[in-house]
Amino acid sequence: MVNVHIHQFSSGGVIADAEALAVFQAQWSIYQKLVDTDVLDHKVVARLLHDILVEKFTRPFSFLEIACGDASIARQALDGTRVSHYHGIDMAQPAIDLAAIKLADAPYEVVLDHRDFVDALARRPEPADAVWCGLSIHHLSHDDKAVLMREIRNVVGKEGIFLLYEPVLLPDGDRKHFLKAYRVLVETEWTALTAQEVTDIWHHIETCDFPETSREWIELGHAAGFSQARQIFDGPGGLLGMFRYEP
Repeated sequence: MVNVHIHQFSSGGVIADAEALAVFQAQWSIYQKLVDTDVLDHKVVARLLHDILVEKFTRPFSFLEIACGDASIARQALDGTRVSHYHGIDMAQPAIDLAAIKLADAPYEVVLDHRDFVDALARRPEPADAVWCGLSIHHLSHDDKAVLMREIRNVVGKEGIFLLYEPVLLPDGDRKHFLKAYRVLVETEWTALTAQEVTDIWHHIETCDFPETSREWIELGHAAGFSQARQIFDGPGGLLGMFRYEP
């Protein structure tokens, strides 16, 4: 068994996603219900991530997960790959604690950073072969997304890959139309949640979710310096999408 190393960083400075942090700490059980019932297609996403990593890397590779949460998706995806080093970053201490448990018996080196991922990427000197983020970058403004993706481009170097799963605006819609369509999805598909849980999670979505259109997610990748950027999976209701970026 490989030891899990946890790094604690100073919490000084502004956290770009403070509202999302509070929601995570207070409502982890809600998110876990969504994962368990697979209403966000986590199983498909984990399988796609796995298959891409197997195809891409026939040698040992390093894997960086941004906003890792409990690392459950990554743990599934990395099984059977040639990963040699996992690095997870999350600003929520409960997430780091859960990830440490999930990865305790992983057959690769594990490093977990309790840290704001925006700050961590800006200060990261070491490269990573593969970078993954699921359902977190959409909390940032468009300009902050652009800055973060440039940092990610620097991290993956000439032969790496960045994979992303995030909410997507409808092609001809705006955030208002997205919220209207997403509300229908929540009320019809997220039936495992109680009425109070729906109210709580909807407050988070209205407050913290700032998705881009598929075209904008792709353009952000090109602007960051990725020569290849494309959507590879269309999630529930066309309101989520998985994207693949390569140098």
